[in-house]
Amino acid sequence: MDLYNGKKDIHFYNWKSNKESSQSLSSNSIYTICESINGNKSDDQTILWVGTASGLNKFVVKNDFENSNNSKINVEINYYKVEDGLLDNAIESILEDENGNLWIGTSTGISFFNIKDEHFTNYTTADGLSGSSFNSSSAFKTSDGIMLFGCTNGLNYFDPERIKQSTYSPSIAITDYQILNQPAGLKNKSVLSTSIFNSKEIVLPFNQNDFSFQFAALDYNAPDLNEYAYYMEGFDRDWIYSGKRRFVTYTNLDPGEYVFQIKATNSDGLWNEQPAKIFIVINPPFWKTWWAYTIYIIAFGGGLALLRATEIKRRQKKEEERLRRQREAALLREAELKAKNIEQEREIDKQKIRNRIAQDLHDEIGSNLSSISLMSELIQNDEKLNAEASERIKRIHKVAKGSTQAMRDIVWLTNPSSDSLKDLVAKMKEVADNTLGKFNLNFDYPKDVSEINLLPETKRNLFFIYKEALNNIVKHAEAKNVYIKLLMEKSSILVSIKDDGKGFNALENFSGNGLKNIRSRANEINADLKFESNPGKGTFLELTANITQTRD
Repeated sequence: MDLYNGKKDIHFYNWKSNKESSQSLSSNSIYTICESINGNKSDDQTILWVGTASGLNKFVVKNDFENSNNSKINVEINYYKVEDGLLDNAIESILEDENGNLWIGTSTGISFFNIKDEHFTNYTTADGLSGSSFNSSSAFKTSDGIMLFGCTNGLNYFDPERIKQSTYSPSIAITDYQILNQPAGLKNKSVLSTSIFNSKEIVLPFNQNDFSFQFAALDYNAPDLNEYAYYMEGFDRDWIYSGKRRFVTYTNLDPGEYVFQIKATNSDGLWNEQPAKIFIVINPPFWKTWWAYTIYIIAFGGGLALLRATEIKRRQKKEEERLRRQREAALLREAELKAKNIEQEREIDKQKIRNRIAQDLHDEIGSNLSSISLMSELIQNDEKLNAEASERIKRIHKVAKGSTQAMRDIVWLTNPSSDSLKDLVAKMKEVADNTLGKFNLNFDYPKDVSEINLLPETKRNLFFIYKEALNNIVKHAEAKNVYIKLLMEKSSILVSIKDDGKGFNALENFSGNGLKNIRSRANEINADLKFESNPGKGTFLELTANITQTRD
């Protein structure tokens, strides 16, 4: 649809049908346009009624052409279709009467549109029209207000002032009643005591809860235009509008009391506000009657009493069993406590033995080795010794000094007061500083170490693996830099030792005693051992051991 405005630079404004826009036409196929004269009460707007192939459009143009950019025009579009009460969506012609209301020729008949309440009243051949299909733009209003509409069957004309809506409110009658799709007459032993037309109540057994009604509005002006609505109180949530359908079926209604109501319109669509009613009672089956429920209650009460007695006996047996298990558990705890005390006593004895051994080693053997080392060092300074004797004394001094250090390590390992993880890390740092003095040492370890106690086996094997690895670096690596890293991860300790020495072929030389000892000790404590070495690329050892098996 186009609107022409010759006073502005933009002469044409266009509107099309667009489902995604609320301000669009209902269809691009336009059959007729009617400007509202009597129905437009405002001077600052123009109302156009546009008939299309898909409904009636109300096109309101605001007469404010002095907008800011002259590029837009202010319009408002609404449209009406069959679902709004229109007789047919195909609008062929439109005429406006003296009151501003519309008379619309469609492909099915004539629709009268009251612009105030926006209500449609439809007229067909049943109301006296010569035909149903009206021709496009074939309509005219005479000077005295007579409406003329041309259809395929001839010319129709009428005075709209003489056409009045019927105010007759028709009565409603229930004309037929069926149970299980069978007529519910008196001859076939129906539950009705009289005809359905005169019945006020229907009483049904539970197995006849499928039934249907037929009904009619007693308006004979144009019966085909009467519309109906029904409502089963106690089942339906609201009135159900069935249009011109005059029957309804209900299936599988529960036992109870219901009220079936029906109302209808006259031929002009005026509803009767006094619906017809019939009361319906569906009796429950015998097993749902009050005396049946009484039996159920008595039986249920007896069952509860029996269950209660059974439950009391069961609880007594359960309590006896619980007491028996408590006694057995108490005896078991007592036995476990005795066993634990014995184990603790044994552990205390072990600690005493370890303390005594450590003390004896330190006091006796350690003292003697220290004396041998000291005396051999003093003898070396004697000028009377020849070169051969001096060399032998040096060897004695070296062996005594090494034995003294080994004895100190053994005493440290034996002493239970040094069993904590923190003591082990401190000892590793001490050994690294003493053993790798000629190397560039990088020792990385956590500053906050747990003080949990390790099992003696774990402590001993970790220490000897570590010491063996350092001794191998001193004896064989010919390295300049040594990197040692200790890392604690939840339940394990990771020891990483790396040097930049000459390395060797690990596959060919892994049979050496030192490496065999390392692997054997790692297996003894179920540790994961990773060993890598290549000629010219140094040696790398990584050991991961579990420290969760601890001793308090």
